[in-house]
Amino acid sequence: MNIRQAKPADATNVAPLVYAAIHDIAYSLTGTKQKEQVLERLAMWIGRPANRLSYENIWVAESEGTIAGIIIAYAGMDARKLDEPIRQWLMEAGETGELDVETEGDVFYIDSVAVDSQFGGRGIGTKLINSVIEHARSKHIPVVTLNVDQTNPAAARLYERLGFYKQKEIEISGGRFDYMVLDL
Repeated sequence: MNIRQAKPADATNVAPLVYAAIHDIAYSLTGTKQKEQVLERLAMWIGRPANRLSYENIWVAESEGTIAGIIIAYAGMDARKLDEPIRQWLMEAGETGELDVETEGDVFYIDSVAVDSQFGGRGIGTKLINSVIEHARSKHIPVVTLNVDQTNPAAARLYERLGFYKQKEIEISGGRFDYMVLDL
């Protein structure tokens, strides 16, 4: 298995994994609930630079020549700036452009993690998370954060095993999430 930075050409292969990871949040970010349009619009954002979903913020795990998993992560200080193109696009499309604040400050934020179901149980998610933690260390960012859906206790247990702890609860796109922190 190889972990590498995503490329614009990966967009259509990465979009379904992003959709699997963020569920209802995908509807907020794309302005639609129709799965085909959601996937097209996610791929559009993944293929563009300088936004939350950009290939620039995505690492992929390749196994057997296939993208087996993805992780999206970026500096918390950049979160609002990375949301701005999406917010503007949504407003131009007649949507409110309201996006929930998921993180901020001097942290490295793990936005999303997903592993293709055919590659489950191989530790790919853990390897992706650990690679992002090492990236944050190399950039001297003191904290890694993430949000875990309160309806996903298995994910919360994984993050706790990796050293994350719950700092607070927040709401994102109508769902309740635990904001978890790993001090480096």
